[in-house]
Amino acid sequence: MIEVESHERVRLLRLAREAKLNAFDRELYRAAAAALEDAQRDPGVHAVVLTGRGRAFCAGVDLAELEPSGDPEGRADFVVAAERFLGALEACELPLLAAVNGMAIGIGTTLLGYADLVFAARSALFRTPFASLGVAPELGSSWRLPQLVGWQNAAWMLFSSEWIGAETAVATGLAYRAVEDAQLEAETLDAAGLIAQHPRDSLRAIKRTLREWRRAPSREALARENAEFSALLARGSLRSPLAARRC
Repeated sequence: MIEVESHERVRLLRLAREAKLNAFDRELYRAAAAALEDAQRDPGVHAVVLTGRGRAFCAGVDLAELEPSGDPEGRADFVVAAERFLGALEACELPLLAAVNGMAIGIGTTLLGYADLVFAARSALFRTPFASLGVAPELGSSWRLPQLVGWQNAAWMLFSSEWIGAETAVATGLAYRAVEDAQLEAETLDAAGLIAQHPRDSLRAIKRTLREWRRAPSREALARENAEFSALLARGSLRSPLAARRC
């Protein structure tokens, strides 16, 4: 589920549910949360890089986990796992870099609001397909996304469900730099290594000052999103991915 590599002071975490385009199910949420928590506890780790294996960074949430006809206990377990992953993202006091190696759909895009630097392969594609799926945004993205890309760019991404390329992602602030596909992981690790040469306590202090002012408004946005999401699911608004592609 998660491949973990150590590169001196940098911890590389690679989503490795390749057959499902690294879509999050409860097991991947648990594995990703545990890997982030382990990196945070390790005094030898000064920076973290998150990427994906194969042709997708992350294709969002595995929609089978959200089916209304599914096992209620299983859905509750999925929610607990998802909340643990969000908590690990929020609590991370280390510089977090994302290397977006392909498609970044749904949470594959919205989790980037918790990264400090985003490097995108030139072939990377970003999409927030919530409108086309008949659901509301998630992960506090209704607040974090406008902070990254500006109100109107965020509105277009959320309302239209259209794809965004790497160059547009950089131009709007969703990503820091576009990189040739073959060099993505190496260049991101190089940047992380440059950061990681600095004292860990200083990096953590900087991360806390960058993070804390965002925590309260992001949590408020998340609570509203969850309420809207649950109401839409209760009304049976969730559409199939095939229907969403025709939008």
